[in-house]
Amino acid sequence: MVRVFTATFIAALLSTAALGQPVKSNEQQIRDRIDEFGAAWNKHDPTTMAYFWSVDGDLINPAGRKAKGLTEIQRLFQDEQNGVMKNSTYTTTSTSIRMLDPTLAMVDSDVEITGIANPDGTTVTSKPHVTALMRKTGDKWWVVTARAYNYLPPPPPPAPKS
Repeated sequence: MVRVFTATFIAALLSTAALGQPVKSNEQQIRDRIDEFGAAWNKHDPTTMAYFWSVDGDLINPAGRKAKGLTEIQRLFQDEQNGVMKNSTYTTTSTSIRMLDPTLAMVDSDVEITGIANPDGTTVTSKPHVTALMRKTGDKWWVVTARAYNYLPPPPPPAPKS
């Protein structure tokens, strides 16, 4: 009887402790996933980077390369991380999240990637915009589809009229 009482008491304490943990909002969970992706990029870990996508997810990078499914997405990241992105650093500078329903979100992020290698050995910085549709499955948010692109420069001002 003492063991049953002790086990019940411990279970009650543990469940009360778990209830005391703050539950992260969906938006905070998404922001955390974005930060985790940046950390995987900065470790140059294409396998971990790919596993932020759903199994049937897809990606188009700023160069227009398309990848569908985890194998192709991993290959895209592998090629980038072994090539021009080998010594790059990825930073998310701003993020906007629009919840479409409790398990679906449209995410827009501005990103800065420094240290991109040029063929001549110099490096450049790129500031792509990333639009992604994310879905929550279980307790994780996964990228369903993502498009990363660079904005075109604005057109020149019109020539003055004579």
